[in-house]
Amino acid sequence: MVSKRIVAFVTVLSLAGLSSLAVAQTPECAVSAPLDTRVEAVLAKADRPAKQRDNDAHRLSETRFVLSHVKPGDHVLDIGAGGGYASYILSAAVCTGTVDSQNPQSWVDGYKMEPARQALAAARPNVHLVTAEFARIPAPAQPYDVIFIGTVYHDTYNETGHDAVAFDKSLLALLKPGGIVILTDHKTAPGIGATATNTLHRIEDTRVLADFKAAGFEQVENSNALANPADDHLKNVFDPSIRGQTDRMALIFRRPLK
Repeated sequence: MVSKRIVAFVTVLSLAGLSSLAVAQTPECAVSAPLDTRVEAVLAKADRPAKQRDNDAHRLSETRFVLSHVKPGDHVLDIGAGGGYASYILSAAVCTGTVDSQNPQSWVDGYKMEPARQALAAARPNVHLVTAEFARIPAPAQPYDVIFIGTVYHDTYNETGHDAVAFDKSLLALLKPGGIVILTDHKTAPGIGATATNTLHRIEDTRVLADFKAAGFEQVENSNALANPADDHLKNVFDPSIRGQTDRMALIFRRPLK
């Protein structure tokens, strides 16, 4: 006679297996699924806040660019995550992977982010909240596969005592060998460098490229996926005439394998 305990144990294992299979079969979790299929599935998640859905149209190109470099199982750090727009998307895209959603305490307090962050963590068990200054992000138990810096790299320049190369070196240390940084940000006109980070909220792409090179990263990609030639680079990125349509850099950097 088969023990009831054995039957119960086998049942639990079976249910766990079915659960894992269900996750693996969802469109965003199929490694072989076309990019557009994965993007559509991630954006269609019912638990995403309505206010975030309102931004989907103007952030679609960025979402496609990011997800083209993220795969199921990845361990991702979302830097300057704000209320979690990208963290929601990344958490669905990595499936059985994890997302660490980071913000400085000053941002959490100043922009009253905590309710949105707690809602994110409650909705997505694979998201972990990290509250730390940009230059003091704690090392994870396992190095990150991917670090995402979505239109906030220029903001790090506005932190008191900021050292760009030292910050980028700290990111290098958080990544596994071969791990990547996905970076998007608003471009300035040539020759502006980092002088408009706190006024126009823009930064020159050549400055960003130089920072990461000095920190020891390899440049993998400099894409035109988020380019907008109609942007004159002279307006604040929050100006209604250009908001959501700025000319943005889309960069991939990699930690060398050796």
